[in-house]
Amino acid sequence: MMTYEQKREARLRAHPQILRSLLQVPNEQTMDLIISANLLDKPNRHLIALICSLLPEWEELACNGSELLSNFICYLENQSLKELDTEEELLLSNLKRIRILSSTPGRFPFSPMYIQEHLFQFLESSESVADLPELAVIAFSEDEISPLTLDLLRYKLHPHSRRYIQNLFYLERREAILSVLAYVAKNYPLLGTRRQAYSLMLSLDNSKVWSQHPFCLRLIANRFWEFRLDKKGSTS
Repeated sequence: MMTYEQKREARLRAHPQILRSLLQVPNEQTMDLIISANLLDKPNRHLIALICSLLPEWEELACNGSELLSNFICYLENQSLKELDTEEELLLSNLKRIRILSSTPGRFPFSPMYIQEHLFQFLESSESVADLPELAVIAFSEDEISPLTLDLLRYKLHPHSRRYIQNLFYLERREAILSVLAYVAKNYPLLGTRRQAYSLMLSLDNSKVWSQHPFCLRLIANRFWEFRLDKKGSTS
């Protein structure tokens, strides 16, 4: 005879909509149940479809702060979804953004859906966010930037430089930048800047755009000119 827990797990497996309702607004009890029952133990098209359908609700939760959701997405990334191929990069990027927003203290004073619907409007001049003091923690070494000296001096990047820049934005650095943007989006005193920071996070979902994104290029240019000014100051 099946125990109560076994019956409950069997019912959840047989009725995906019940599982979806549990995941819409997760709590510790439902998370423990889902993890202990291995209901999301491996990637398949049903699991991917389920997670995709939950992204809008999770985005709202993340923008209002949800440490529990952040922990659960970590579990998904390290267990259920760790073997996904690059074809699912957009899904993984969305989950990463939601995880970072969830773990960042603060709340959005605006609707994330509104920003998503008017993304290009909020991206206008958003590269200036790279000039904020908060972004100064994103460091590039002088050795990393020196191969770009000629291009930066003439304000024109060679195609080969684009490939080099793409390598500068490796996984850990991309995540660090997204974390700072999440902090700005939730805590900066100017509402317009907060909206721009969130719009930047959305526009950086595709890792291939980082080498061409005006915000990313401005980050590198800022560090380059900082090095130049420091050298000029030390020789004067």
